[in-house]
Amino acid sequence: MIETPHAFFCLESPAAGETPPAGRVVCRGWLVAKPGKHFADLRARVGTRVYPGVYGLPRRDLAVHFRSRDSHLLAAFEQPLRLAAGSNSIVFEVCTLAGEWLAVHTLELTAGPAPGSTVAPPAHAPLRAVEFARGLHLLLRRAAGEQHPDWPSLATELAAAIPHPCTTRFAHAPFHGHFDEPAALARGAFGRVDLIGWLFHETEPIRRVFATFDLQAVQELQAAGDYAGVPARFPQFANSADCRWHGFVDTPAQLPQPRCLRLYAELADGSWHLCNVQHTLLWDVETEKRGYPRFSFTAFFQAAHALHSALRRRRVAIENLRAILPELRPVWQAFHALAPRRGPSMGGLSGELLSAPPGQSDPRRLLLVSHNLNLEGAPLFLAEFAAHCRRTGHPDITVVTGRDGPLRRRYEELGATVRVVDLDPLARSATPSAQRDALRQLVREVDFTACDLVVANTLTSYWAVHAASAAHRPSLFYIHESTTPAAFFPGRNPAALPGIEQALAAATRVSFLTAATRRYYSAFSDGANYRITPGWIDLRALDALRTSRSRDELRRRLGLAPDERLVVNLGTVCDRKGQILFARSVDLLCRLHPPAERVRFLMIGGRNTDYDRDLAAQLVTLNRPNLSVVPESEDAAAFYGAADVFVCSSFEESFPRVILEAMAFSLPIVSSAVHGVPDIVRHDEEAVLVPPGDTWALAEAMGQLLSQPAWATQLGQRARRRLEQTFTTDRLLPLHLALARETTAVHV
Repeated sequence: MIETPHAFFCLESPAAGETPPAGRVVCRGWLVAKPGKHFADLRARVGTRVYPGVYGLPRRDLAVHFRSRDSHLLAAFEQPLRLAAGSNSIVFEVCTLAGEWLAVHTLELTAGPAPGSTVAPPAHAPLRAVEFARGLHLLLRRAAGEQHPDWPSLATELAAAIPHPCTTRFAHAPFHGHFDEPAALARGAFGRVDLIGWLFHETEPIRRVFATFDLQAVQELQAAGDYAGVPARFPQFANSADCRWHGFVDTPAQLPQPRCLRLYAELADGSWHLCNVQHTLLWDVETEKRGYPRFSFTAFFQAAHALHSALRRRRVAIENLRAILPELRPVWQAFHALAPRRGPSMGGLSGELLSAPPGQSDPRRLLLVSHNLNLEGAPLFLAEFAAHCRRTGHPDITVVTGRDGPLRRRYEELGATVRVVDLDPLARSATPSAQRDALRQLVREVDFTACDLVVANTLTSYWAVHAASAAHRPSLFYIHESTTPAAFFPGRNPAALPGIEQALAAATRVSFLTAATRRYYSAFSDGANYRITPGWIDLRALDALRTSRSRDELRRRLGLAPDERLVVNLGTVCDRKGQILFARSVDLLCRLHPPAERVRFLMIGGRNTDYDRDLAAQLVTLNRPNLSVVPESEDAAAFYGAADVFVCSSFEESFPRVILEAMAFSLPIVSSAVHGVPDIVRHDEEAVLVPPGDTWALAEAMGQLLSQPAWATQLGQRARRRLEQTFTTDRLLPLHLALARETTAVHV
């Protein structure tokens, strides 16, 4: 065993003094990270050539020797190499959880002469047609916004990044299995990847199947019945039935591409087995939001030809044309339906409204449309806007919503009429004709002519813009989503998307909270009707809540010890908010800095969804008693008042209300630097901002604030001052009312 500054390293084969023959050699051994370190992958470098390794083989003996809390240490490796006759310098490199490759050990290994007759290595399976189609999809996205894409250069770069062969370890007998998803290229949504495949043991039942990208924590997959074709292929094994497995696995953003996925099986005797290791090139939701380059028939075929040629130059075989053509059809359909016919708009870049236009009066009859009445950022935004209009101009207010909720009481206290309508037919509409039929039914239920202004809140309320247009009424369309319509409505038939996108051009005015959000919508209007009006917070109301209860009282209610610190993550538990990756960051922080085990970490916003259940399973796996989730609460102020640090781990946030609330309580803030967040708080000025999905950076940022309380206090104080000077209701609600007046004055 060799001790390095980062790890304990042991090469078990070839043994010391052994001289393997030149050619293919497999080194075997183990590598255990020292406390405060963590390794996610292993590779070897011989000269200029890099060889991926198979790292993470389970060893029970290592767990005992190093007194691990786990039953097995996932630390053994198999490292295939090709050696030349004579002396070879082999550098073993590890990938840390920060996403960096570090040299951990250098080995001088002498290889003897190559054997007289060698068996040619088996040819790799060709790149599958579905993988080529995904490569073309990704290539088109990478060219978004370019007037004249350099297809050969873009294709060469992409072809070099595609892992081929993508599987570096197949299931060994007595295991049999294959995972279709993720393939060599796959979509990762909000730091998660969908896994679908099959796995069975010839004689023993498999108790559980686990998967991991980073070896920090494994995630259990779910048994899902038969996998088509497998029982017929293996009729001699009864276990080939009910061998389908499915689930989601986290993939921290900082890990290098392509990502390495490992799949483990646990048998009834408690033994663990590494079955499959494969690499995949992932693209994320932000890549999909980039859209496509300007539509043309030639652009599509030039891109396909360039990718095919680049793969051929790399000597990657591809399935035949007959297999590829059916897979290209949906890529072509999406490109044909969604690619812009003109370049991005450059007009309409007006900034904030500074005062109400002269001679314009308040709308007397308001029709407000909201997707729900929950205690969430966008619905609260609309409710506070309605309250301001009521205070200043006393209009009649009607609220139309697809889902009732606790905000109904606030509207009724304003004297508003609340109407709940069925939006399911509209949500299910897959064609323009079905959209029109659903819209006609809604117009029959709601009289859009009985108002002076229609305010449609969030992208989901696009239908109200069309209804207002049909009724010859002006519409103000508030966009809170930092995404494109196609990405916001995943799975929506492309034929139905134009009705959603056309609402952006049809609206009298479209208001964005930040310029970052507006950029996603530049292709859908000439921009003349676009405005930017930031969000706000009712600081007086929050201060009244903040001062009504003492901090000590709030902390006692949560069962906190006097010297116990509290980190809170507030927001509806969902994949977009990234709570599962936040949990992994907390676990990593506790591993890197053991004093953090005495800090309480709370996620506030739990509901009863599949993501909530996945989060609960992750918490069981992580086994951190100081980390928990609590249901969403109407009394969020109680958690702000008791907290020492606030964290926002979201992948998408246009103008997050939770950050404004944390600023009101002078809390030190750690947040992912997404969309409108840097417009609210600036890095190292009022907050610490980190890349979205980067668990290492998030853990480090939380550690900095917890270990430097004086600096953390300064950040919180600066955040409070910035809020007072920039984002209060007194400063911003008049701008939104001015926008409503401007919109009402436009003749439709």
